[in-house]
Amino acid sequence: MFSHTVLIVLGGCLLGAIQLTVGIALGIWLRRPEMKDADGECQEMVQASLIAKRLQALADEMSSSVGAHRTQLDQASQLLSTENARSDEDLAKLVVDVIGDIVRANQSLQSKLETAESRLQEQASQIETHISRSLTDPLTGLPNRREFNQRLEERMAAWNRHREPFSLVLLDVDHFKRLNDEHGHLAGDQVLAAIGRALRSAIRREDSVARYGGEEFAILLPKTPLEQAMKVAEKVRESACRVVVNYNGRRLNVTASAGLAAIRPKEQEQSLIQRADSALYAAKGAGRNCAYLHDGRVCRSVVRSAKKKSAGAAATLVDAINASETVSQPADNSNGKDSNRLAALQPREEISEELAQTCEELRRFVEERTKHQRASTPP
Repeated sequence: MFSHTVLIVLGGCLLGAIQLTVGIALGIWLRRPEMKDADGECQEMVQASLIAKRLQALADEMSSSVGAHRTQLDQASQLLSTENARSDEDLAKLVVDVIGDIVRANQSLQSKLETAESRLQEQASQIETHISRSLTDPLTGLPNRREFNQRLEERMAAWNRHREPFSLVLLDVDHFKRLNDEHGHLAGDQVLAAIGRALRSAIRREDSVARYGGEEFAILLPKTPLEQAMKVAEKVRESACRVVVNYNGRRLNVTASAGLAAIRPKEQEQSLIQRADSALYAAKGAGRNCAYLHDGRVCRSVVRSAKKKSAGAAATLVDAINASETVSQPADNSNGKDSNRLAALQPREEISEELAQTCEELRRFVEERTKHQRASTPP
């Protein structure tokens, strides 16, 4: 009796799993935000309904099979309990027949359980695939706006709980409508797909880029304050501008504008998006093909802001070089002093690559000249 009891329990567990899967699947679709057009939403609901109906039919079938198996066992038990008046030989034959019925019923239920498990796995795989597709932009292969909103919520939660800073970049392809009008929508699609690949290659693994809508992309930069995000914003914008697509014998390339905003205390996600969007509009108004940031008060150019920081580093470098020229008899620690002053210029995140290379060359020049002065000075 133990084996068929176990089968009944397993059947009940499987039935519960099927019903739970139906509820989860329906819940996922019912709670999704209204972001797609009517045709896409209708198609998605039809697919969700078909999967739900299959799962419900499977649940009904398993419920019927488990019920029938239980009925057979009850009948066998009742038959055995009411045949006490028979001879031992007849009773033995009856027991054998009943056991045979139970074995066949167990085998039948076991087969149905295995079939139901296989079908349940297949439906679960279809649900997973459909959910993945609903969160991915089919043209670029990037996360879509729905997935972006979920990741933004995660960043906001980390900010509210642990004060982990993050920044948002909105990037828009300049004059994209003109590109479509002149070369066709297929050309525009190829350009967008290429830009999506370029943006994904230009960011860190922990960063995320999504197609925000149309020719607009959104980039989330976790653990990235405004000063560091300025470099990233310009980097991703330039990566989009370097994209070249060969279409019908012509080389197509575009420019892009970007808007940047970093999360501020007590700020909500909609405010962050609005500030990044305002910075993007400021970049468009400044002539396009540039990046602007919103610092919480005003919009300003990312490049000009970065140049101000680089200019400060360059001024420090000039002071260090001029100071070394006034040393007629350098002390033993003069080289270390100059190196320490120059070392303050080493953080690469505050200066451009070109300026960093220049600083390194000048640092070596100062060290060599100081060594030469020390060697030529009599003891």
